Amino acid sequence: MDINKWKSVAVRKKSHTVLQALCLKEYRKPAEYIELLIDKEVSRRAKERGMTQEAYLNKIMKDMKDNGGKNGRKK
Repeated sequence: MDINKWKSVAVRKKSHTVLQALCLKEYRKPAEYIELLIDKEVSRRAKERGMTQEAYLNKIMKDMKDNGGKNGRKK
């Protein structure tokens, strides 16, 4: 797999099982369903802040870049 195009994420077994069930209902692959969830969340947050989806996405990507690509969580 091309690591510049695809990334892996770890989820708890229970969440993975729920994801599979949702995918079965929606006739989607897990990756497609995760993309749908991300798009919906970006849309929700943009609307909450009175921004367009594109403006909000640009802002969070810039924030991530300014933060060195870290998610800001303390370990």
